[in-house]
Parts: sequence; structure tokens; C-alpha cells
Amino acid sequence: MKKQAADHPSDEKRMKVIGKEVHANIKNARLIDLRRKQIIEGAMQVFAAKGFHGASVREIAEAAGLTMGTMYNYVRSKQDILYIVYDFMTTILTDGLMRAIEDTKDPREKVRAALKHNMELIYQYRDVIMFLYREAGNYDKESVRTVLAQETRYIQVFEELLRQRFADRKVDETRLMLAADILSYLNVVLVLRGWSLNRRYKSMDTVVNGILEFMEHAIEIVEDDERGRLECEHFKKPAMSHSERRSKWVNRAKKQ
Repeated sequence: MKKQAADHPSDEKRMKVIGKEVHANIKNARLIDLRRKQIIEGAMQVFAAKGFHGASVREIAEAAGLTMGTMYNYVRSKQDILYIVYDFMTTILTDGLMRAIEDTKDPREKVRAALKHNMELIYQYRDVIMFLYREAGNYDKESVRTVLAQETRYIQVFEELLRQRFADRKVDETRLMLAADILSYLNVVLVLRGWSLNRRYKSMDTVVNGILEFMEHAIEIVEDDERGRLECEHFKKPAMSHSERRSKWVNRAKKQ
């Protein structure tokens, strides 16, 4: 790929997001957006081939068609690159969710529209989502804090949609919060299980519509109907360590 001529930096600018700052030496916001999209595309190629630790910033710059000098005008490290990939995807999902519901008045339809649109986006960007899950352990501490904060805000959007959906009924707060968590991340099944879903069903539309129908019934559990709750004794037990689990399975294998 032909390398891009170096961009001329002016006064240093920081792209500010809550909890994380990715430095840029360029003031032009459109140029920053363009170059970072190039970097993301290059990073996806190199990380897919070599993994996070096996890749170098130079290789990512080459794949993006940028010189090293230009590259360092927009990012300073591989951790910065990993973070801007995450931020890019979060922005797409959040903006897409808000657009999907902005013209919808019916609270019931808002939940459905938000979930459907996000599933479509998740599937469209499934290679990026899979990459982020695979490399999640390589975020630096500052990125982790920001990622968790952004995910919390994303879940809170679904909490608010559910509150509107059940505004005329008494709800169980714990169930509502849990339902919001599930709604926020259920769509990832299209990525993590996509290989199987494509094989077992006629189309992804069939899968998406099935999930929507399932969730429309499942979220009814947020209503506080004062029924007794089942308790799982398993979760009352202390968690076993890795060595304890390994010893347990080794002993069980010996008895076979």
C-alpha cells in the first residue's frame, strides 16, 4: 500500500474521553477521524495475523499506508491503537442505538428497535467485535477503567428503555438491572456463535427475529409479581481456585 505523506502537526491536541486521553498532534478533527480509521483497518489486519504481542507499531503503520512519523501524530502505542478500536466500535453502537429509537414513541417498540438495530450492527462489525474480545486482556489500566465506564453507560440506556417500557407497572429493580445487562450483551451471541448459527438456521434474519421474540417474553420477568424466588445453592458455596478445580477433575478421572 502506498504510504501517506506526513501530516503537519500544530499545537498538540488531546482527544478527550472520560478516563482516557489519546494524544494527537493534529488539530483537524476530520483528518484525525480519517487517519484513525486507517490505523484501525491496518491494526485489524496485523493483529489478526500476528496477535497483539507479535505485532509492531511499524507493521501497523505500513498496513495502514502511513509513515511512522504520521502514525505517531495520532497514536503513541499499541495500547492506544487497541483503545481507539474499542472507542470506534462503542461510538458506532451507541450512536446507532440512539438513532434507532429517536423517532419511536411506543416504549415497547423502542426496546425492540434498539435491540434489533444493535444486533444488525454487531453482526456487520463481527470481525471487530471478535478482535476486541480476543485482545481484551491487553488493555492498559487506564483503558480498562474507561471501557468499564462506557459499558456502564451503555447498559444504563437499556435500563432507561426498560423503565419506560414498564412505567405503568411495579418492577423489581434487581431484575430490571439484570435484564438491561442481558439485553446489552445478548447480541454478542451473533459473533461468538455465528459459525454455528449460520449452519443451523436458514438465515441470520431468522436468528435475529427469534432472539427478539424470545426477549419480548423474557423481559416480562422484571415485573414485581411478588412470587417466591428460587435460590440456587451452588452460588452460596465459595468459589474453588484453579488448583482445586484441577485436583477435583484429576481425581474424578482416576476413578473412571
